[in-house]
Amino acid sequence: MIKSIVLFIALATLFVSACSDDYFADGGILPENAGVFEGSTLEYLESHPETFDTLATLIRLCGLENAVNQEGNTFLAPKDYSIHNYFKLLFAEMDAWPASLSDIGADELTEIEQNIRNYIIPDRKIIRSDLKTSYSYVPTYGGGKARFNLVREDYLGNVNMGAQAIMFSLNMAEEGQKEHYQSVRVVVSDLQSANGVIQVLDSDTHIFGFN
Repeated sequence: MIKSIVLFIALATLFVSACSDDYFADGGILPENAGVFEGSTLEYLESHPETFDTLATLIRLCGLENAVNQEGNTFLAPKDYSIHNYFKLLFAEMDAWPASLSDIGADELTEIEQNIRNYIIPDRKIIRSDLKTSYSYVPTYGGGKARFNLVREDYLGNVNMGAQAIMFSLNMAEEGQKEHYQSVRVVVSDLQSANGVIQVLDSDTHIFGFN
């Protein structure tokens, strides 16, 4: 009898822990102050080199430190894996990749800079509680048109029973053409830095620059 009770408690604890982990991984609302970082947005990226080392280096190479750290903005952070897959496309016709990030050519760096600019939403903090399932539109620092909305995810096979995730979309159409959006899901939301908000993007389905 005692063994049965112990086993039941262990299984119940495991179940609760699993549910809790899935909740936050799916984009659940964090406890108060759980997502607050005392440094700037760029300092946050640099404090997680396992995920954002390449991104942080490119931001500095492009001279976008002040733009990323601007007070009151939102930065949509693509992971290094997304950038690595972008490099496969960017350098596909080269015999060898640049020896280091600082060796990237001027034309390629200009393209990278424009891509980073479109991950910056100036003068506005995009947070989950302000969004709805209907679309809202804001300009990017790079002059693009960004779209945000919430989507309800599935959970354990139950349709639309999971947490709500933020979807970030960017208009990829040429000027004068009909708008065409490509989208990526936010996997870690509403991280607060000293100057703004950080939304971490899904690297499994997203290639840097929406390529």
